[in-house]
Amino acid sequence: MLIIADSRAPRAAKKKLESAGEVLWLEPQPRVYPAIAAHPDIFFCQIGNAAVAAPNAPQEITEKLTRHGVPIFEGKSKIGAKHPETVFYNAVFTDAFFIHNTRWSDARLLALVGKRTIIHTPQAYTRCNLTALSETAFLTSDRSIEKALLQQRKEVFFVEPKEILLPGVNHGFIGGCCGMIDGKLVVFGSFDFHSQGQGIRKFLEKQEIEILELYEGTLWDGGGILGFF
Repeated sequence: MLIIADSRAPRAAKKKLESAGEVLWLEPQPRVYPAIAAHPDIFFCQIGNAAVAAPNAPQEITEKLTRHGVPIFEGKSKIGAKHPETVFYNAVFTDAFFIHNTRWSDARLLALVGKRTIIHTPQAYTRCNLTALSETAFLTSDRSIEKALLQQRKEVFFVEPKEILLPGVNHGFIGGCCGMIDGKLVVFGSFDFHSQGQGIRKFLEKQEIEILELYEGTLWDGGGILGFF
């Protein structure tokens, strides 16, 4: 198991995540504003056990993934300093859907959509705000994403973002706190420290999703947790 995660994660979270697999710690990258400069979901878009990487994604990470047999497709668009140059890869793929503001989707992502249904959302930081638990159930902290998924008759739990930490800005987002690894929802922080924690746990229990909380503390947005076999 290879995992990409923000190198600035809390120490307790880093130790526990390293017990789940080999972690490729993403260091802050130049040109991108500090709050998201080490976020995996800015530089990579996961598609099952493959990924599309920005041309200026950290080479040591893309090379390591390739050596371990993870298919890596190079994107067309370089990541830049601010929106929209930070959203080209911030999309969500499932087996059946591609979810993003397609106005800003990198051309390589669109080329890989295939027979998936495209769900367009005004929110271009889609992966930041969205965790796909399955083909039918999602966590989001953006109302426009929630609306788009409800229109597709999906089960959606809205998580209030104002209670999520993202140092350097007002708050973070639920997608950045999470990643699905080996059928488990891996989380930076604990839902016990969120006012909706009990409701989130009930929703996940209904979906039969096991939770791995990386430390006891407030939810922390690290740009997602990407796991590859």
